[in-house]
Amino acid sequence: MWLFVPVLLLAVLHYAIAVRTYGILTPDGLFVVFNLLMVFGTLKLVDPGSSTEAFYGLLVVGAVATYLVVSLVTFLCLSASRRTTPRRMGSHAPYAVRLVRPTAAVLLVTVGSMLVTAMYFAAVGYSAFVVGLKGLLNGEPEDVRTLRLESYAGENYVFPGYANQFRNILLPSLAVILAIWFFNRPGRLGRILALLPLSLAVLGLVGTGQRGAFFLFLLTLVVYSFLAVGRALSRWVLLVPVLGTPVVLLATQVLGRSAGAENPLAATGSELYRRFLEDNQLTGVAAFNYTSQLPVSNGGEWLRSLLGVLPGDRGSTLANEVFATLYGSPVGTAPPSLWGSVHHNVGTVGVFVAAAVLAFILQAMSFHGLRRRSYNSLELIGYAGMTVVLGTWVAGGPETLLNTGLVAYLALWYWGGRIKQTNTVPVRVRRPSSRQVGPPPSPHRTVGKHRPPSATAMGRGVPVTAGR
Repeated sequence: MWLFVPVLLLAVLHYAIAVRTYGILTPDGLFVVFNLLMVFGTLKLVDPGSSTEAFYGLLVVGAVATYLVVSLVTFLCLSASRRTTPRRMGSHAPYAVRLVRPTAAVLLVTVGSMLVTAMYFAAVGYSAFVVGLKGLLNGEPEDVRTLRLESYAGENYVFPGYANQFRNILLPSLAVILAIWFFNRPGRLGRILALLPLSLAVLGLVGTGQRGAFFLFLLTLVVYSFLAVGRALSRWVLLVPVLGTPVVLLATQVLGRSAGAENPLAATGSELYRRFLEDNQLTGVAAFNYTSQLPVSNGGEWLRSLLGVLPGDRGSTLANEVFATLYGSPVGTAPPSLWGSVHHNVGTVGVFVAAAVLAFILQAMSFHGLRRRSYNSLELIGYAGMTVVLGTWVAGGPETLLNTGLVAYLALWYWGGRIKQTNTVPVRVRRPSSRQVGPPPSPHRTVGKHRPPSATAMGRGVPVTAGR
């Protein structure tokens, strides 16, 4: 465990010089946090008496240390340039935020995503969450764990990777965009109607019994709130986990994950601990023990995984094979860690090269991100999703980025950038009463045709994640 100390000190230095400038809720900031958790959990699990596991521990430490050094050097080099400055955290977002109207295209894609989600659960034959909820209410608990595994790793293959892009990414993202719009407009009918896709999105996220997608989308909303408001500790940023906690507690109880715990809250805490400090670390060690006996695949395993996006092709079976070594059955997945996957595909040197390349890319994204004077809500939700997908990448190869929605979020970002300004409106601005001259403005007044508010005014306005 002593190996964690120098990495932690390096991370503190990296934070003091770089991350504190643009914030933790950025691609670079999140990647550092999640990989520090990965290092800590891995070093707790490795067996010092096993040369294979000891080497794996050193490999993970070396990869993260390389990332930190290259990221820091990249930041210093970019900062030294007179032609650019880093995006800085402040009391408000350094750009104006505009809300996307519920245009025909937005509504069409939202409805289409709802239909795809419904068709997916119809093809699977059940929703693990609904089945578990019925059993809980009837006093007859169901075997939700088996249903959860069968929904994505069973014999009935229904292209979960494709469905997940609609179920886990497009539907919840567009439902949030619609909710933000209607809750920032007068009238109750629109707000009530906005709750329909939002409720279906939540049900879709937890429907298969896998809460990882729900956690990732909650984090996406936190990053979105940070991007829209400009402060990491804004009340609107903190509101997201407050609203998400009841859903997590209910899902923990319904999905049978609270067995042996005193209450759902203790079970949720235990689940979070395992998710961030044990699960990926355990499968990473098991996968490295397995792949260390195999020759370097020279990218072959990545290619097979990427081919899994094609209809009818299950892709690489490595995660299933590792799962079988842990639990005796291939019905389930236990992917290698990010660095273990790189090692299996391109060797030891490739691990350090990959760490350096990722450091440069994520640092450049964090340093140069969001430089325009105005962004709309669709662009920000797309950028927030890309930030979370890249920043939480600790397991699997490039296929993980596809499965967790990088391309879908990139499409939302691109789509938002193509929306005409006439299909957006500025966020309503409330000025403090002490600065008002004359009577206060009407709450129904619109500012769609007026000059966009300044960044300072934006900091005093109503964040786009909240209603009036």
